[in-house]
Amino acid sequence: MCVPGGFRNGTRRRGVTAVTVTASLVLLVGMASMTIDVGMMYRGRGEAQASSDAAAMAAAWQLMDQDRLRGSSYVDAVSNAARVTGDEFAGRNCIINEPPDLDLNVENHTGGDILFGRLDNPDDPHEAMTFADPSRFNAVRVFLHRDEERNGPLSLYFAGVFGDRFANVTASATAAFYDGVIGWRVTDESGNAGLLPFALRKTYWDQLLAGTYTTGDNYAYDSSTGAVSSGSDGILELNLYPGSGGGQLPPGNFGTVDIGSESNSSADIARQILYGVNAEDLAHFGGTLKLGEDGTLLLNGDTGLSAGFKDELAAIIGQPRAIPIFTNVEGPGNNAMFTVVGFVGIRICAVKLTGPMSGKKVIIQPAYLLDDAAIVGENTGQSDFIYRPVQLIR
Repeated sequence: MCVPGGFRNGTRRRGVTAVTVTASLVLLVGMASMTIDVGMMYRGRGEAQASSDAAAMAAAWQLMDQDRLRGSSYVDAVSNAARVTGDEFAGRNCIINEPPDLDLNVENHTGGDILFGRLDNPDDPHEAMTFADPSRFNAVRVFLHRDEERNGPLSLYFAGVFGDRFANVTASATAAFYDGVIGWRVTDESGNAGLLPFALRKTYWDQLLAGTYTTGDNYAYDSSTGAVSSGSDGILELNLYPGSGGGQLPPGNFGTVDIGSESNSSADIARQILYGVNAEDLAHFGGTLKLGEDGTLLLNGDTGLSAGFKDELAAIIGQPRAIPIFTNVEGPGNNAMFTVVGFVGIRICAVKLTGPMSGKKVIIQPAYLLDDAAIVGENTGQSDFIYRPVQLIR
């Protein structure tokens, strides 16, 4: 006797169940396979981001090499070394077990893997890089990609069943060091500010950078040892004492300013030379010493550089420091009032504060200073060579 619909002893029902189970298993295996591929793509993107972050940070740190102060040919050499460093650090961070490679982009094309430029306000995520002056570059963008163009796409394990055998992975990171320093704030995290209480007229600083007012290039800084010796390093110098040149300072004052109490003692100045300006010093300014909205800051003068500071100044030869620059000073001696318009990074190369006035000297040259205590603001162009440390910004 036939069973309508062909069901005999439940055979067809058992067949339907087997087909359903098989289809379910295929679906589950497919979903598991896709999960593996998706997980690998997420891993690849995360590793690509870590690699681009490391490359951007390393290249930006390398870009701060002091050799950039030695002229345009050295700027190019430092930039090229920074590109190589960025590529090296990218390769130390594998993407799915493969070290990535970056195109060095020596021509600095905007679409390249490693791009150098300038950001006046690194905190502004919408500001576009500018490229006019390589000596002022402060930002590095790294674009890392695993695709057909470079490094090859990721090979998928199971998605090929659906026609997708490969996946592209990209990541971008931008690192920058902050300039546009407008002042100083000391915290437990920052440590003391590397600011010396000796001011220089801005005119002389500008002329030093232009090469029109200088004592020459008689001292050489060795970045590998931090030592300064007689010789030439391509960075011009000037004499901070007495007052750099005729007409800079009023009678009875050689550029010393009070950073702290107006009754600062010689011991306070000696301490500031050796160890920097501390929070107690800045408490006399409400906790921060910075330019006002008009871009100026008034500092009271002190008696001047003294032979009593000779040993302290000699002890920091070769170390980067900052000094205020001013446009105007009124009044003599302790009554002098300096109109400060910015701060500049320098290093002391030689000190002689004994003997005849004509032989006294505190020779300085421009230098990069990295300082966590520096306050950055809108770039006014008054401060030079002082930076906050490199940070990832994008």
